[in-house]
Amino acid sequence: MRTDILPLCDQHYRTMEPALAPYNANYCIEFFRCTDKFCHRCFGERVGYITPQRGDAPALTPNQPACERHGRPMFIISLDRQRNHVTYACAEADCAERVVKT
Repeated sequence: MRTDILPLCDQHYRTMEPALAPYNANYCIEFFRCTDKFCHRCFGERVGYITPQRGDAPALTPNQPACERHGRPMFIISLDRQRNHVTYACAEADCAERVVKT
C-alpha cells in the first residue's frame, strides 16, 4: 500500500488515514479509513471506496472512476467547492491519470 497518498472520503471529503485490519495470524489488510468519528468508509487500492461489513465481501461502489491505463479504482485527491469539482487520481505510482467530476 502506498503511504504517500492521502485519499479524501467520498462522503465527507475529509482526509483518510492509513489503517491495518487483522485478517488472520499472519496477514493484515492495509487500507485507508475516514477520519470522521462516525464514518465507516474505507478506500482500498484494489476495491476502491467501500463500507466494510463483517463477514461480507466488499460491495463495490457503483460509478467509481477507474484508471484507463491500469484498470484500478481511483481515489479523490481534491475537492473544489466553489466549482463543485471532485478530482480523482490513480493510486499507481507515477501515474498522472486524473478524472474530474462535477
